[in-house]
Amino acid sequence: MGLKRPHDDDEGVELETPQRLSKGDQEKEEAGDEHGRTSDDEHDRSSDNDTGSSEASDNDTDSDGAGSDGGTSDSNSELGMVNIDFEFFDPSPEDFHAMKHMLVSAFGDDAEEFNVSELVELILEQNAIGSTVKVEEGGDPYGFMTVVDMRAHSGKTVVKQIRKYLEKKADGQKMGGRLREMLDGHTGLLINERVINMPPQVVAPMLRMLAEETQRATEAGEPFDFEYYLLLAPMYREVSEEENPRRTEAMAAFAHAEDEFVEEFACFKFDYRFSRSQRVADARNSFADSGLAPSRRCLVIPRANFASLIKRLEEVLAP
Repeated sequence: MGLKRPHDDDEGVELETPQRLSKGDQEKEEAGDEHGRTSDDEHDRSSDNDTGSSEASDNDTDSDGAGSDGGTSDSNSELGMVNIDFEFFDPSPEDFHAMKHMLVSAFGDDAEEFNVSELVELILEQNAIGSTVKVEEGGDPYGFMTVVDMRAHSGKTVVKQIRKYLEKKADGQKMGGRLREMLDGHTGLLINERVINMPPQVVAPMLRMLAEETQRATEAGEPFDFEYYLLLAPMYREVSEEENPRRTEAMAAFAHAEDEFVEEFACFKFDYRFSRSQRVADARNSFADSGLAPSRRCLVIPRANFASLIKRLEEVLAP
């Protein structure tokens, strides 16, 4: 699989046009304008829990905005935006620790209930399914997207753990029966994770590439023709709402901007809170007055809606 562009007609704004490189491909296309490119230093994944969000959003701000007249763009100055070339790569073993860190964050306070390492191994074992987004080959991924076949891997410990966990949460919302029906069918666990401050514009091209990859895999006889895609969308609720459950809907917000649009194409959804909530105190410290409590919304997207979802995200998240 060679170098490819998800969208040949894309023009960079805050993002340069992304590229896709397959494993071992050393060729990179010259971007032309290099003043906004970030060079991502390698760091120890096992001891550093920050996979690079600050490098992508904060540390590069002084490399952007100087025009030919020595001035600075007002919009870039006010918003703190920089132009960065993000490139897409197949997941590789060197991404293990960064991906594990993002998945631990995705499972939140309940991450200890899952064998996250096994889930990362499943992702890496898949042949040409999914993408990571980086600023250079060999660096840590700033985000990744993939899908895991929950039926084909139903015997794996982590898949059993995820299913049991979600069924219990759905039972609490009186939706367990319907969720079980979907999980008994051919359902893929859609994983869309990235570091804080990573722009959502990378989501649409990754989702389109994922659809193309699963289609090719299906045509090759691999079991990626999912009936449903299950996404655990991260949300935040004001801590104060814990004392007033009637305000739940009004006080909830998606952590990922794109999930607001993903929800439009879901045929089934339910909210749940983490079984362990030790981070609420930290949220209070971070957001002094009200604080934020993390939660999740399970969104199930039927196969019939997947193409329309991709088109919608390409419209609303265009660079």
